[in-house]
Amino acid sequence: MENPHHSIQPDFTSDTHAEACLQLADRGIVEDLITPTLQALWTLSNDQAKQHWDARLEQEAQEAHEAQRAAAEEEKLRQRALEEEQDLTKQEEQKKNKIKFIPVPDISVPTESIVIPSSYTLTKLHKAEYCELYYFTNRGLADAETTTPSFDDKALVLTKSDNGIHSFVSLSSVKAKSSLIKDEDLTWEEFGQAKFRMINTMCESEWPDEHIQMHIDFWLSIETHEWRHDTSLYNRSSLLTYEAHVRELWHRMLGTPKVFSLAKFNNNLLKKIRDELVHKASTAQIAAMQQVCFFHYPVLSLTFHVSHLSFSLFSILSPSLPSIQHHAQTRIIPFGSFSKRGHLNFHLA
Repeated sequence: MENPHHSIQPDFTSDTHAEACLQLADRGIVEDLITPTLQALWTLSNDQAKQHWDARLEQEAQEAHEAQRAAAEEEKLRQRALEEEQDLTKQEEQKKNKIKFIPVPDISVPTESIVIPSSYTLTKLHKAEYCELYYFTNRGLADAETTTPSFDDKALVLTKSDNGIHSFVSLSSVKAKSSLIKDEDLTWEEFGQAKFRMINTMCESEWPDEHIQMHIDFWLSIETHEWRHDTSLYNRSSLLTYEAHVRELWHRMLGTPKVFSLAKFNNNLLKKIRDELVHKASTAQIAAMQQVCFFHYPVLSLTFHVSHLSFSLFSILSPSLPSIQHHAQTRIIPFGSFSKRGHLNFHLA
């Protein structure tokens, strides 16, 4: 459609419009008014065409503007979605390779060698799983330093547990457990070495502050307990056994309604553990004494106190019975009985 604003009014006096002039004359229009009438009609029609033209242009402009705005909004949303996707990808990358994105401080290369726990140990702590203190002792760190990590450490190997169940575990865990010493078997010096190092590793693994403080209070209560420097070996040992038992139980109960606070020290449980240690030691001592030397020699009855059996029977008998070693033939038999005073009777025949 031609722009009506560019239209030029035709010459109505020309032969081209003679037919139109004749029709107006037939309708009674005075000849002098025919040309002005045609000009007026054309102007009216042109003005209407201009209005329609302008309205259409305005509508098209609005539609174009709306389309442009919608396209811009769509592009903005697309860019935002792309940025969010890139951020998520970056976050996943940071989670998978956390060490890669750790800021590096501007400090000099250390002169002393840096010893860090094994990757197996760090993984367990990162997952808030139970981890023995041994891995943070000097011996445990030395083992980790001498064990060279390899790509095969994540490989699975078939192992058999103490209860006879076969399962697949990572090779790194097998290496780490090969020299493991349980918490209750550590020395107090090793206990002191390990707890502070484990606390630092907990902080680096982003453990909750309340959990870290709870472990600090837990280990402090053990270090400051009245039995820590007790003359009784069983009292001192029961503290480390308590530490191992309670901390492992806490990890097992973590995330369940039965979880408890390590900082709430249970002296009743400690005494129970001490009694169990004493009972086990007594049982083992009695079992060890259920071996009696039986000699082919004239009947002789000797009585020894239970707590003084760490001697050589031959060395005691040899001064008075010089030929007993020559004639002795030994075999293991159940011993007879204890005396009322707690003495064990050995019989030589």
